[in-house]
Amino acid sequence: MSRAVTADHIMFDECISTFRVNGEQHHRLHNGPSHSYLLTSFELPTQWQLPNCIVYPSKRIILPGAYSAFICKVNNPEWCGSHNSHLYGIALSSIVTFVSGRPCKSTRDDYLCRRDLTEVNAVELGIMHPILTAGPGFSQVLLSAETLQKYNNEVVHLVARLHTVPYQKYVVLMQAIRLVHLSLLNKRDDFGLAYLLIVSAIESVAQHAIKRDKVKKNHPDENVWSERARHDKEFSEVLMAYRKERGQNQYLKERYINFINKFAPATGWEKIVSHPLQDVADYVRSVSPTHKMDHVVEKGYFEKYPSDLSTEQIETILSDSYTHRSCFIHRGEQPPHQDSKSFNRFFQEREEYDGTKIIKRLLPNYELLVGIAQCSIKKWIDSI
Repeated sequence: MSRAVTADHIMFDECISTFRVNGEQHHRLHNGPSHSYLLTSFELPTQWQLPNCIVYPSKRIILPGAYSAFICKVNNPEWCGSHNSHLYGIALSSIVTFVSGRPCKSTRDDYLCRRDLTEVNAVELGIMHPILTAGPGFSQVLLSAETLQKYNNEVVHLVARLHTVPYQKYVVLMQAIRLVHLSLLNKRDDFGLAYLLIVSAIESVAQHAIKRDKVKKNHPDENVWSERARHDKEFSEVLMAYRKERGQNQYLKERYINFINKFAPATGWEKIVSHPLQDVADYVRSVSPTHKMDHVVEKGYFEKYPSDLSTEQIETILSDSYTHRSCFIHRGEQPPHQDSKSFNRFFQEREEYDGTKIIKRLLPNYELLVGIAQCSIKKWIDSI
């Protein structure tokens, strides 16, 4: 049961329980049609028929400067009711963001959900999620029909799976999807926070998919220590303390890396991460099929691709990504990336001087981590 008044604040547990009812009788406080809004970062020219709701084509609102907003009305499932109907929209916006990699939002209360969309209301909605459509850092808001159909199909599949997996698994997945959602929403305001959230989304599922005992490592001399402990009381106490301390180690980094290697291995990264200009190229091809765009998205002579790297280099890159996340948590230290959005497809190269020599380090692009999160979590869902 959600709060009577949400007071312009989101508590995502309410959205989780609204999106999928947990087998118990759901009490509607108010009968009547239930609507919510999906505020996208791209134009949706066609209707999406999802398993339990309908997303209508977007209405574009022109805002000051180079900003626009895109508003899609959503017909919620009948179980939602008209009271706090926006909770369904928030959950749906998280799922659409997770699938598309493009930040979407909904409203923080149901005030506008219970009213007709007028010109005044449309502006009120629009300012909740303004999208920069031109200039440095702009978002590609016009997408090809093929890309939009791909998103539609993937959202349909994901929503269907979320309604069929065991409920506790559903909660775990929605929490991970929300972390991806929050990461993409906050990237422009704080890159370190977005980086923290995307790594945490992968880790949150890895803890359920990869058991601790699978990655736990015993010291090679432990058998020798055990034999000595049989005859040395003081050494036995030290060994017991060591084992107790080791038992508290959850091996989170190891499980994070193992999860990625199992569900989103580097051999598949070229399929899950597109070129930064791929959407532009696809849209130009869709309106002008004879226009040549291959040179825009081809590999640069200076770029490193996953196939250029060894297994050890990939392991180091993944390990470093987890370390950089931890540095932000514990010290507020931003990841060492020089660009929040690189035009290299997979990695940024950074040079550091350690006092004696220059060390070159490859850093995973944020977009690569998003692709890994999407791929690994979706494959884990399908493995349940």
